[in-house]
Amino acid sequence: MRILSKFTVVGTQHAAPLQLGEPSRLPALHAQAAGRWLAASALVCTLLLVAMGGVVRATGHGLGCPDWPLCYGRIVPPALTGAWVEFTHRLLGAVTTLQILLLGLVAWRGRRDPARPAWPALAAVGAASAVALQVFLGGLHVVLEIPPVTGLVHTVTAMLIVGLLAWHLAAGRPARGGSAERPRLLGAWLAVTAIAALLLVVSGSYVTRSGASLACPDFPACGAPAAVARGLVHVQVMHRFLALAVALLLAVALAWLWRSEAGHGLRGLALGLAVLLLAQGGLGAANVLLRLPIWSRVLHLAAASTLWAGLAFLWGSYTTREDRG
Repeated sequence: MRILSKFTVVGTQHAAPLQLGEPSRLPALHAQAAGRWLAASALVCTLLLVAMGGVVRATGHGLGCPDWPLCYGRIVPPALTGAWVEFTHRLLGAVTTLQILLLGLVAWRGRRDPARPAWPALAAVGAASAVALQVFLGGLHVVLEIPPVTGLVHTVTAMLIVGLLAWHLAAGRPARGGSAERPRLLGAWLAVTAIAALLLVVSGSYVTRSGASLACPDFPACGAPAAVARGLVHVQVMHRFLALAVALLLAVALAWLWRSEAGHGLRGLALGLAVLLLAQGGLGAANVLLRLPIWSRVLHLAAASTLWAGLAFLWGSYTTREDRG
């Protein structure tokens, strides 16, 4: 016992003092950081998957693999351009799905931790549940030979996953900045802006799948409507007015964040999203004036989904800041 006491005294003389609970806290902090990296990776991969889906649709290779889950009855597709375009989309989808499911599992296991807010876990589990539905919808879309209805539902589910991942990432990150009072009305305004952006993406998908992309052959005015049903012209005009509404909502939100102390740490993100929205408008004009080139269609969808993710992240960062403080 004397020898043990001697070694204990010597060891404590040369070691740095440890605070109570520190050994168990460090692994928890590392786990939270790893979880944030996993969430960021899942979100980026989901956005890339959405863009790749745009490539598949814009190039007309939606049935590049005519069966599912195999491709021409094979695990590795034959040397056909359309097959490999679709197969690349499926491969990226598999990688993304695994990340989201892992994120949901980690969030579910940590949901009982009283030190963590509930929002991140709920968002991650919701994304994991939605991605399971998305896999089924993707297979159904191919089996039914890509009808517009399943394609639209597929897009809506993808945007739901993007929004949940962005919210999870925002709600789970460490709080930064001061503890300025947050006006609830500003939080509600950010929510409306984000939801309007989501509706803009969905309406854009409906424009494409309903055949209304060139119902108005000019921009910014509609021009002389093409020889299409009047309803398609209304769909195109509705999409343009919705884009204008999102621009106005985001402009007000940016000015509000800039003038409010509660906007500290979020102004740069809001400004970047405003610039992205301007670029998105330019891509929309290119779609019409250049008669739907593949590059602008793909970039238009990629920018739209990124804008929605950014606004959901902005909304989540502002709304959950107090819970993370």
